[in-house]
Amino acid sequence: MPPLLKEILDWSEVWALLIPLAVLIWKRKIPKAAMPLVLYASIALVLNICQDVIWKNHLVFFYSSKPGDNIIFYHIHSIIRLLLFSWFFVQLQQPFLHKTKRVVPFVFIVIVLINYVFFESIFTRFNSSMLGLEALVILFYCMVYFLNLLIEEEAVSYKKNATFWMVTGISIYVVINFPIFIFYKSFSDTALKFAVGIWDLHNITYIMLCIFMAKYFYNVSNE
Repeated sequence: MPPLLKEILDWSEVWALLIPLAVLIWKRKIPKAAMPLVLYASIALVLNICQDVIWKNHLVFFYSSKPGDNIIFYHIHSIIRLLLFSWFFVQLQQPFLHKTKRVVPFVFIVIVLINYVFFESIFTRFNSSMLGLEALVILFYCMVYFLNLLIEEEAVSYKKNATFWMVTGISIYVVINFPIFIFYKSFSDTALKFAVGIWDLHNITYIMLCIFMAKYFYNVSNE
Protein backbone atom coordinates (compact mmCIF):
# COMPACT_ATOMS: atom_id res chain seq x y z
CA MET A 1 0.00 0.00 0.00
CA PRO A 2 1.40 3.46 -0.89
CA PRO A 3 2.64 5.34 2.21
CA LEU A 4 0.26 8.28 1.69
CA LEU A 5 -2.78 5.99 1.38
CA LYS A 6 -1.64 4.06 4.45
CA GLU A 7 -1.34 7.29 6.44
CA ILE A 8 -4.82 8.40 5.38
CA LEU A 9 -6.23 5.01 6.37
CA ASP A 10 -4.41 5.08 9.71
CA TRP A 11 -6.15 8.36 10.58
CA SER A 12 -9.53 7.25 9.23
CA GLU A 13 -10.96 6.65 12.70
CA VAL A 14 -10.63 10.40 13.19
CA TRP A 15 -11.51 12.01 9.86
CA ALA A 16 -14.33 9.56 9.04
CA LEU A 17 -16.30 10.86 12.03
CA LEU A 18 -16.12 14.36 10.59
CA ILE A 19 -18.45 13.20 7.79
CA PRO A 20 -21.56 12.64 9.98
CA LEU A 21 -20.64 15.58 12.22
CA ALA A 22 -20.41 17.84 9.15
CA VAL A 23 -23.94 16.77 8.16
CA LEU A 24 -25.17 17.68 11.64
CA ILE A 25 -23.58 21.13 11.41
CA TRP A 26 -25.01 21.59 7.91
CA LYS A 27 -28.56 20.55 8.78
CA ARG A 28 -28.52 22.32 12.18
CA LYS A 29 -31.23 20.01 13.43
CA ILE A 30 -30.80 17.23 15.97
CA PRO A 31 -33.96 15.16 16.45
CA LYS A 32 -34.34 13.37 19.79
CA ALA A 33 -34.07 10.00 18.06
CA ALA A 34 -30.58 10.89 16.82
CA MET A 35 -29.16 11.94 20.20
CA PRO A 36 -27.45 8.60 21.08
CA LEU A 37 -25.57 8.67 17.76
CA VAL A 38 -24.74 12.38 18.06
CA LEU A 39 -23.18 11.65 21.44
CA TYR A 40 -21.38 8.63 20.03
CA ALA A 41 -19.86 10.54 17.11
CA SER A 42 -18.72 13.36 19.42
CA ILE A 43 -17.23 11.14 22.13
CA ALA A 44 -15.68 8.74 19.61
CA LEU A 45 -13.96 11.65 17.86
CA VAL A 46 -12.24 12.69 21.10
CA LEU A 47 -11.23 9.12 21.97
CA ASN A 48 -9.96 8.38 18.47
CA ILE A 49 -7.90 11.57 18.34
CA CYS A 50 -6.28 10.58 21.65
CA GLN A 51 -5.55 7.01 20.57
CA ASP A 52 -4.12 7.99 17.17
CA VAL A 53 -1.99 10.86 18.52
CA ILE A 54 -0.52 8.55 21.20
CA TRP A 55 0.10 5.76 18.66
CA LYS A 56 1.51 7.93 15.86
CA ASN A 57 3.79 9.97 18.12
CA HIS A 58 4.87 7.03 20.32
CA LEU A 59 3.75 8.88 23.42
CA VAL A 60 3.77 7.32 26.87
CA PHE A 61 0.41 7.69 28.58
CA PHE A 62 0.22 7.70 32.39
CA TYR A 63 -0.97 4.08 32.74
CA SER A 64 1.77 2.50 30.63
CA SER A 65 5.52 2.62 30.14
CA LYS A 66 5.18 1.39 26.55
CA PRO A 67 5.47 4.15 23.90
CA GLY A 68 2.38 4.37 21.71
CA ASP A 69 0.22 2.21 24.00
CA ASN A 70 -3.34 3.35 23.25
CA ILE A 71 -5.27 0.18 24.14
CA ILE A 72 -7.29 1.74 26.94
CA PHE A 73 -8.98 4.09 24.48
CA TYR A 74 -10.20 1.15 22.38
CA HIS A 75 -11.62 -0.51 25.50
CA ILE A 76 -13.39 2.67 26.64
CA HIS A 77 -14.63 3.27 23.09
CA SER A 78 -16.06 -0.25 22.95
CA ILE A 79 -18.02 0.21 26.19
CA ILE A 80 -19.38 3.62 25.20
CA ARG A 81 -20.33 2.37 21.72
CA LEU A 82 -22.30 -0.54 23.20
CA LEU A 83 -24.16 1.69 25.67
CA LEU A 84 -25.03 4.43 23.17
CA PHE A 85 -25.99 2.01 20.39
CA SER A 86 -28.14 0.14 22.94
CA TRP A 87 -29.89 3.41 23.77
CA PHE A 88 -30.45 4.01 20.06
CA PHE A 89 -32.08 0.59 19.55
CA VAL A 90 -34.14 0.65 22.75
CA GLN A 91 -35.72 4.02 21.96
CA LEU A 92 -37.03 2.65 18.66
CA GLN A 93 -39.78 1.07 20.78
CA GLN A 94 -40.12 -1.99 18.57
CA PRO A 95 -42.30 -4.53 20.43
CA PHE A 96 -40.38 -7.75 19.67
CA LEU A 97 -37.91 -8.49 22.53
CA HIS A 98 -38.19 -4.91 23.75
CA LYS A 99 -37.71 -5.81 27.44
CA THR A 100 -34.71 -7.98 26.57
CA LYS A 101 -33.08 -5.09 24.71
CA ARG A 102 -33.48 -2.90 27.79
CA VAL A 103 -31.81 -5.48 30.07
CA VAL A 104 -28.88 -6.41 27.80
CA PRO A 105 -26.70 -3.29 28.39
CA PHE A 106 -26.92 -3.75 32.17
CA VAL A 107 -25.84 -7.37 31.84
CA PHE A 108 -22.98 -6.26 29.59
CA ILE A 109 -21.77 -3.71 32.14
CA VAL A 110 -21.80 -6.35 34.90
CA ILE A 111 -19.73 -8.70 32.71
CA VAL A 112 -17.31 -5.90 31.84
CA LEU A 113 -16.84 -4.96 35.50
CA ILE A 114 -16.26 -8.56 36.55
CA ASN A 115 -13.79 -9.10 33.72
CA TYR A 116 -11.75 -5.94 34.25
CA VAL A 117 -11.77 -6.12 38.06
CA PHE A 118 -10.97 -9.82 38.49
CA PHE A 119 -9.51 -11.19 35.26
CA GLU A 120 -8.03 -8.77 32.73
CA SER A 121 -6.66 -5.25 32.90
CA ILE A 122 -8.40 -2.51 30.95
CA PHE A 123 -5.02 -0.80 30.57
CA THR A 124 -2.98 -3.49 28.85
CA ARG A 125 -3.38 -5.86 25.92
CA PHE A 126 -6.16 -5.80 23.37
CA ASN A 127 -9.17 -7.48 24.99
CA SER A 128 -10.55 -9.64 22.20
CA SER A 129 -13.25 -11.23 24.35
CA MET A 130 -14.81 -7.92 25.42
CA LEU A 131 -14.73 -6.31 21.98
CA GLY A 132 -16.05 -9.52 20.47
CA LEU A 133 -18.87 -9.58 23.02
CA GLU A 134 -19.69 -5.96 22.23
CA ALA A 135 -19.91 -6.74 18.50
CA LEU A 136 -22.08 -9.79 19.20
CA VAL A 137 -24.51 -7.78 21.36
CA ILE A 138 -24.82 -5.03 18.76
CA LEU A 139 -25.37 -7.67 16.07
CA PHE A 140 -28.19 -9.06 18.23
CA TYR A 141 -29.80 -5.61 18.26
CA CYS A 142 -29.50 -5.38 14.47
CA MET A 143 -31.06 -8.80 13.94
CA VAL A 144 -33.96 -7.96 16.27
CA TYR A 145 -34.52 -4.71 14.37
CA PHE A 146 -34.82 -6.51 11.02
CA LEU A 147 -37.01 -9.22 12.56
CA ASN A 148 -39.34 -6.51 13.84
CA LEU A 149 -39.63 -5.13 10.32
CA LEU A 150 -40.58 -8.58 9.03
CA ILE A 151 -43.12 -9.12 11.82
CA GLU A 152 -44.75 -5.72 11.40
CA GLU A 153 -44.79 -6.04 7.59
CA GLU A 154 -45.12 -2.28 7.25
CA ALA A 155 -44.90 -0.63 3.86
CA VAL A 156 -41.74 1.42 4.35
CA SER A 157 -39.69 3.29 1.79
CA TYR A 158 -36.26 2.07 2.82
CA LYS A 159 -34.53 4.66 0.66
CA LYS A 160 -35.96 7.36 2.91
CA ASN A 161 -36.00 5.42 6.18
CA ALA A 162 -33.20 6.90 8.28
CA THR A 163 -33.12 4.10 10.86
CA PHE A 164 -32.91 1.39 8.20
CA TRP A 165 -29.78 3.02 6.75
CA MET A 166 -28.18 3.34 10.17
CA VAL A 167 -28.86 -0.25 11.21
CA THR A 168 -27.58 -1.49 7.84
CA GLY A 169 -24.32 0.39 8.40
CA ILE A 170 -23.98 -0.93 11.94
CA SER A 171 -24.70 -4.49 10.73
CA ILE A 172 -21.97 -4.34 8.09
CA TYR A 173 -19.50 -3.01 10.65
CA VAL A 174 -20.13 -5.63 13.35
CA VAL A 175 -20.45 -8.62 10.98
CA ILE A 176 -17.05 -7.91 9.40
CA ASN A 177 -15.28 -6.91 12.60
CA PHE A 178 -16.58 -9.60 14.94
CA PRO A 179 -13.96 -12.16 13.76
CA ILE A 180 -11.30 -9.45 13.69
CA PHE A 181 -12.00 -8.54 17.31
CA ILE A 182 -12.16 -12.18 18.41
CA PHE A 183 -8.83 -13.19 16.85
CA TYR A 184 -6.91 -9.91 16.94
CA LYS A 185 -5.11 -10.68 20.21
CA SER A 186 -3.93 -14.02 18.82
CA PHE A 187 -2.86 -12.35 15.58
CA SER A 188 -0.90 -9.67 17.43
CA ASP A 189 0.91 -12.35 19.49
CA THR A 190 1.81 -14.62 16.58
CA ALA A 191 1.71 -12.51 13.41
CA LEU A 192 1.99 -8.84 14.25
CA LYS A 193 2.41 -7.70 10.64
CA PHE A 194 -0.78 -9.53 9.65
CA ALA A 195 -2.61 -8.03 12.66
CA VAL A 196 -1.60 -4.51 11.62
CA GLY A 197 -2.68 -5.23 8.05
CA ILE A 198 -6.07 -6.66 8.99
CA TRP A 199 -6.84 -3.59 11.09
CA ASP A 200 -6.91 -1.68 7.78
CA LEU A 201 -10.07 -3.69 7.02
CA HIS A 202 -11.54 -2.49 10.30
CA ASN A 203 -10.74 1.10 9.34
CA ILE A 204 -12.42 0.69 5.95
CA THR A 205 -15.60 -0.63 7.58
CA TYR A 206 -15.43 2.22 10.10
CA ILE A 207 -15.44 4.69 7.21
CA MET A 208 -18.50 2.89 5.84
CA LEU A 209 -20.19 3.08 9.25
CA CYS A 210 -19.61 6.83 9.37
CA ILE A 211 -20.99 7.28 5.85
CA PHE A 212 -24.15 5.38 6.80
CA MET A 213 -24.36 7.53 9.95
CA ALA A 214 -24.13 10.66 7.83
CA LYS A 215 -26.94 9.30 5.65
CA TYR A 216 -28.96 8.66 8.81
CA PHE A 217 -28.44 12.20 10.12
CA TYR A 218 -29.40 13.66 6.74
CA ASN A 219 -32.59 11.59 6.44
CA VAL A 220 -33.72 11.89 10.06
CA SER A 221 -33.36 15.69 9.95
CA ASN A 222 -35.75 15.74 6.97
CA GLU A 223 -38.40 13.54 8.58
